[in-house]
Amino acid sequence: MILSRRHVLASAAAAALSGAASVKPVPAQNAPAPVGVHRTKIGDIEVTVLSDGARPGKLTASPSRSATLEQFQDALAADRLPRDEFASVFHPLAIRTGGKLVVLDTGNGPRSLAAGTGRMAANLAAAGFDPKQVDMVIISHFHGDHIGGLVSADGAPAFPNAEVKVPLDEWNYWLDDVNMNKAAEGSNLRNAHGNVRRVFGAIPGKNLTKFESGKEVAPGITTLATPGHTPGHTSFVIASGSGRLLVQADVTSGIALVFVRHPDWFGGGDMDGPMAVATRRKLYDMLAAEKMPVTGYHLPFPALGQIEKSGNGYRFVPVA
Repeated sequence: MILSRRHVLASAAAAALSGAASVKPVPAQNAPAPVGVHRTKIGDIEVTVLSDGARPGKLTASPSRSATLEQFQDALAADRLPRDEFASVFHPLAIRTGGKLVVLDTGNGPRSLAAGTGRMAANLAAAGFDPKQVDMVIISHFHGDHIGGLVSADGAPAFPNAEVKVPLDEWNYWLDDVNMNKAAEGSNLRNAHGNVRRVFGAIPGKNLTKFESGKEVAPGITTLATPGHTPGHTSFVIASGSGRLLVQADVTSGIALVFVRHPDWFGGGDMDGPMAVATRRKLYDMLAAEKMPVTGYHLPFPALGQIEKSGNGYRFVPVA
């Protein structure tokens, strides 16, 4: 596995980083940001967190394959959350960097509007961005809540003029028919394989680029391999001047706060549970030591803050 403190710091250095980390909330055009939109500056790079909505549910079984339902309920109660219900939240990013408009992950897409999600497109517009002006879309991994927004309701590319960049290892796994045929017919995994083919079948090949870890994919944005959740799951270091931000995607997924506090639990969506745990601990040890700001796809809005050590686990301290 590539992830290490040295690789994270090297990624930041590759983007001309030096000095202390900083996260500076800034107003949207000198006015309050719309609900579901939060702007932050990382050096000269503007990062806008976009809510894709929330998916509520009743907790009838443990979301973790390594914790009982009662253990998970106790963990929710410790975070002052209801024991028997939950809401998964989703936070793509829009990034202005080097004269380009970049979208990082795309939400659940228009198919999920009835479930309370799929709101990324509306919040992108509320933030003042036109999908036709997006230069690049970067994908962390191929789960449906990250790629669904690549395609509009009519099946066309949602960002028609954008280059779509995806992790090479992720592409190689999901687009392999042998891997798809190993998944049981009708299973969630088999359906996920089908969804990947549906979404990327709508993207012209000339618009698609595959990247390897450790590469700068946009000005100031460098990739970092964080496998376990999926085979090619990728996080990103955003760096500019003295500012840096770790975009962790789904290093903790689902009800993310619980998995921050209990890093040795792995969720139903973690395809390789033990690897996901090892990745999480390495990354979070580094974040805590470096006091590097982090944003997480499933952390509570605006999903920006820092990771601190807490007993045998960690805690997420949101930005003020």
